[in-house]
Amino acid sequence: MIARPAREPAPDRGHAPDPSAVPSLRRVSTYVLPVLAVLTFAIFLTVSLMRLHDVEQDMRSNVDENMLWVTAQAQVASHRLDEEVHRRTLGDADARPGLRYDVLTSRLVLLDAGPQRRYVKDIGLEETLDGTFERLERIEPMIDDVAPDNVEAAHAIHAELKPLMSALNRIANAVMIEEWESTGERLDQHRASLIQAIVMMIGILVTGILLTALLMNALRQRRHAQEALAAHRDRLEIEVRNRTRDLEAERRRVVDAIDTAPDGFAAFDPDDRLILVNPQFASLLPLPDGALDEGQTLDTLLESIRAVTRPDTEHGDPADITADDGAQYDLEVPGRGWVQMTLRRTDDGGQVLRLADITSYKDAARSLEHSLERERGVSEFYRSFAAMASHQFRTPLAIIDSGLQRLLRRGESMDRETREARYRQLRDTVAHMTRLIENALTSARLEGGHVAATTTPCDLRPLAEQAIETQRQITPDNPVHLNVTPDGPVMARCDRALVEQILANLLSNAGKYSPETASIEVELRAEPEKITCHVTDHGIGIPEEDQARLFDRFFRARNAARHTGIGLGLGIARQLARTQGGDLTVRSREGEGSTFTLELPRGQDPDEPQHTE
Repeated sequence: MIARPAREPAPDRGHAPDPSAVPSLRRVSTYVLPVLAVLTFAIFLTVSLMRLHDVEQDMRSNVDENMLWVTAQAQVASHRLDEEVHRRTLGDADARPGLRYDVLTSRLVLLDAGPQRRYVKDIGLEETLDGTFERLERIEPMIDDVAPDNVEAAHAIHAELKPLMSALNRIANAVMIEEWESTGERLDQHRASLIQAIVMMIGILVTGILLTALLMNALRQRRHAQEALAAHRDRLEIEVRNRTRDLEAERRRVVDAIDTAPDGFAAFDPDDRLILVNPQFASLLPLPDGALDEGQTLDTLLESIRAVTRPDTEHGDPADITADDGAQYDLEVPGRGWVQMTLRRTDDGGQVLRLADITSYKDAARSLEHSLERERGVSEFYRSFAAMASHQFRTPLAIIDSGLQRLLRRGESMDRETREARYRQLRDTVAHMTRLIENALTSARLEGGHVAATTTPCDLRPLAEQAIETQRQITPDNPVHLNVTPDGPVMARCDRALVEQILANLLSNAGKYSPETASIEVELRAEPEKITCHVTDHGIGIPEEDQARLFDRFFRARNAARHTGIGLGLGIARQLARTQGGDLTVRSREGEGSTFTLELPRGQDPDEPQHTE
């Protein structure tokens, strides 16, 4: 009994197809089909290349031929060993059975190594190969017995070699048979791979045809899109003309509303007669009565403007303004400020004169010019500093260079004290250069406002002891004494790193301007509201008239000319002290010495760090 198919329901002819289905199909044909075609093309190409690569790699590997060669070499070595033994027995002095035994051993070892051993195992002749090594071990002691007329030794070796050669023959035959079989399998695999590659090529051809068809369809759709775009462009041009007409009407309304604009406007007809002026024009310039009456000429109005204004000398004289150049000038109105006058020709041949109040812009420009001048002064300061620093660096470098040259030329002939004196001089010079560089960097950071102090409660006693120890290494002949009142920790609220720099600077100056054996006193004193640190030297002192400017940048006292320096250290030290809420002062008498006093806020409570710019 044959089952009859069920009757499908009749389509509803009362409903039209869904219009949204057509764009969906177009999107599918436009995007999905090309992507699928490209993916199919790539898959076919990849698979075909992989199959060809497999064939090429399989053709490169030929283990069977390698095995056949190794087995054949082992057979030849065994026959040659047998031949050399008989030659030696017959009295041939050139025969070397030991060498041939070693060659045979190397061939069998090669046959027993790595992939060759696994290959022999796969064909089932592993025990046969092991038997060859056993016979080879029995032959080894017999080699020494081989001698002329020693026929028994030769027969014994031949008796062991004969089964060994037979075993090698079996291995060679098995390798040959395996090679034939593997070669047949490879040919079958190559044939299958080539068939697959051909099928893939056909697939590539089909997908290429599909891609070509899709491309042709895309070009056809592009042509239709261009036609639609041209039609849309025509409609757009009509729309633009309509909008242009509307904008022109709007422009007329804007011109009618100029009277409410903050700038002054005056319009002239093609004959340069005044036809329109807004009230702001008269408020910006103190023009005489009748200067803005209707019908006045442009030249007359320009003469009136020149009479009540002064031109900006950087932009020329307004007397040079003509009706054709469309220039723009800045004019000063005495007692009122600045206005900018602009003259433009309209499309109908008339003129429009515009006045704008630019007093605020001029004030801003002058402020910027003032700032620029100040920046130029700062740049000049840095150039002067660079020139001075390079001059100061040149002398220490020359000292270091000459000292090293003397040590190189005459170092061996110098006694120990002389060499140590030279070394100390070089170290002092290097320390001087280091201080110059540190002072220069700190000065630049202070000038740029990049130095900030993180103040915390800190004990000044270990800081002073460390600074004193460093100074003793630099100037060992100057004794430095520390006095602390009262005894114990001296807590100040300060930045540890900045205080270390200040103390190093003060001690360095004390050592520099003191005699070689003069002492330096450092006194730490804890007071109720502050901590003071006095650094006293017994050096050349500072003239009274120079003390007021002692902390200025690049200033040096007149009696310090024979000492190296650029005049930055003390100014930096005072700035660093004030950055931490303290101060640095000096008390000195020329010829008797100086006392520099560092004052810092007293640190009582170890609260959170306080940042001070």
